[in-house]
Amino acid sequence: MVRDEAPPLRAHAVGPGETLFSIAARYGITPQTLAYNNGVTDTAELRVGESLVVPPLDAAIHLIRDGETLEQIAAKFGADPDAVRALNRVAYEPEDVTAGRMLLVPVPDGRFPGFRLRVSEAPRVFAPRIRWPTDGIVTQLFAPWHTGIDIAAPEGSPIVASDSGTVSAVGWAGPGGLSVCVRHDWGLETCAYHISAVHVEVGERVSAGQRIASVGTTGNSSGPHVHWEARTNGVLVDPMTYAPGAPAITRVGGATGSP
Repeated sequence: MVRDEAPPLRAHAVGPGETLFSIAARYGITPQTLAYNNGVTDTAELRVGESLVVPPLDAAIHLIRDGETLEQIAAKFGADPDAVRALNRVAYEPEDVTAGRMLLVPVPDGRFPGFRLRVSEAPRVFAPRIRWPTDGIVTQLFAPWHTGIDIAAPEGSPIVASDSGTVSAVGWAGPGGLSVCVRHDWGLETCAYHISAVHVEVGERVSAGQRIASVGTTGNSSGPHVHWEARTNGVLVDPMTYAPGAPAITRVGGATGSP
């Protein structure tokens, strides 16, 4: 019989001004997926003219080794074996799982076990895309000793999603008080802390500008404000990299907290 193959891979030559982030966004995958499958561990490693292999979705490109089973391969990446079978049109085992064959192993959100991508350059291609979570007064900026940006605002003021995405976490965060996080469609995760109320649930899809929470002073806080954080692959980055020149900034000084 003729076996259908997995969805095809694509090749991309890095052009002037392109970054790992802009290329990943172009193909609808996370920067982590692009980096993992090309052996890139630092965002500064890309060079103009370099050829990258691009999977059709967030998945690991895996060449089967002698003796490997589909179950073992799926377990390595924390994937559902049936999802691997369906994606790769595996009908018979072990006949369809032979050494040297390429498999695509779906990895949700581009979270590859044991892999970390160092972000050593600012992905400014996305700077205009995200919104500030609320209007107010910036009281603390991002710094080596401060993990985000603090924005003082009246109790109960709306906090909105900075971009479209999926709610990734809701709950109490120790000194950060009540919190909510959204993982955006292109890989960035933003979180708001010290909030008084959450208006969404984990797993819920949200759109840019949609109200997700209300300003509060829960946790270790000196007054109503939002502690706003941004992460790429678990690495804290300055939110102002993605939302520069926002009208929310009027002066520095006022309510703050921890984190």
